[in-house]
Amino acid sequence: MRKLLALVALLGLGFAQSLVVEVRGSLEEVEAKTLAALKGVDLEPDRILNLGEQVRQVTGPGFPEYRLVVLKPDKGSVEAVSKNPMAAIVLPPTVFITGQGNKFMVGTFDGRLLFSMLQAYGGEVERLTWRLEAALGRLGIVKRLPPAMMPDPSSGMMPALMYRVPGAKVEDVVLMVETELTSHGLNLLPNVKVGPVTVIMPCKSEWARIMFLTQPAGGFAAPCRFFAMQMGQDVLVGAIEPMLMTIMPGVMGTPAVPMLQEARQVMTEILEATGGTPYRPGQ
Repeated sequence: MRKLLALVALLGLGFAQSLVVEVRGSLEEVEAKTLAALKGVDLEPDRILNLGEQVRQVTGPGFPEYRLVVLKPDKGSVEAVSKNPMAAIVLPPTVFITGQGNKFMVGTFDGRLLFSMLQAYGGEVERLTWRLEAALGRLGIVKRLPPAMMPDPSSGMMPALMYRVPGAKVEDVVLMVETELTSHGLNLLPNVKVGPVTVIMPCKSEWARIMFLTQPAGGFAAPCRFFAMQMGQDVLVGAIEPMLMTIMPGVMGTPAVPMLQEARQVMTEILEATGGTPYRPGQ
């Protein structure tokens, strides 16, 4: 893992964590332009989530418009998780639309950084990365948002929290995770099959409000991703490492940090409830 994080440190010098473009128009116009741009590069939207309305209903006014376009899994997504299941922390890809009035930001993650970090870049994965950027390019000038800092290689932090559940079936583990998420007050979307991996996408409005008021471009990782995959007689189950978001610009030293710490605790409790033990690649 130290080699991976050292690679991230090097890549971070020239790669972005997220890609964003400014688009003028009403929310409906920008959404329509975004959907057309995605379809123009053969990326098929699966669903559109009105996160802004959901958050305002739960936490009150003061949260901007925020739409999440969740794409259908394609060859690039399937190849990525087949190379490294941790890629599921941002798959299937999400394109976010956020802003107010007549000015919106549309963005997604930069796969050249993430997939290279996970040693999954190349082939269909590379083509997926370029298609996402090309879609944004149809909307305007694409800006790259680099990380404010990179993880300390000595910290041992991985992009995902992972556990191995012995003698289990993936269907049973997915059901356990979904039950635990619901009991912890998180909203759930129907799970999605991405090749050998089942992706579970929960959301907690209070967390979304704090995170996206602090750094709107974090929407490339929303909704939060849990994932599960059969590994022989066992099941690998995991979730995005929330503290990974602290490397984004403007996050450190804000209320988002204790929120991410709380999210990490809750997500760890949910993963532990499956009866698994902590897992690191190579074990």
